[in-house]
Amino acid sequence: MTFVKALILLSAAAFSSTALAELSLSEQYDTVEELMYAHQDYDPSNNTFEMLDSDKPHYRLSKLAFASEPESVTYYENWRAAIYGVYNVFAHTSIEKVTVTATPLEIPSFQQRDQTTLLDDESVTLEMNREQAFDVLASLIDIDSLSDVKVSAEYGYQWSEEFITVYYEDRQPGLDALISELNRYCRGKCE
Repeated sequence: MTFVKALILLSAAAFSSTALAELSLSEQYDTVEELMYAHQDYDPSNNTFEMLDSDKPHYRLSKLAFASEPESVTYYENWRAAIYGVYNVFAHTSIEKVTVTATPLEIPSFQQRDQTTLLDDESVTLEMNREQAFDVLASLIDIDSLSDVKVSAEYGYQWSEEFITVYYEDRQPGLDALISELNRYCRGKCE
């Protein structure tokens, strides 16, 4: 019986250390809405954040897209919004699965910011759980947990240097490599 108790305690300790490693960032939130409100990167008041289903959770993030900018800029910014929606949420919450839809929010010009149009035809939807999100990143960069995508900085948290190598298209392995790995979890304009 002592062996069984020892085995149970060892299993509990291993699980607890894994759970703690996953949520090692001190800045944690209970919901996507709380996180988005605290970080202020996407906001319902300017139509860049919309909770589509809080139970699932499924939410929309939108980067501003100027009508005159090259299509490639809109494409990469939209993918970064989707990636932010997955990895920032997993880094700062205990949520197990997310669905994030990234849809560019077009504005005619900087002076006409109140005349926006959602570019639904350009939407990218990622549906992923923590394990899938970790596996995708671990295939490209050296990480031990999803919290490794963020580092503490003077004014909160920012993307880690390692994560930046897949968050931008001019780095190695680069954003295109991450997009390629994420495509199996994508619906919409994935290519």
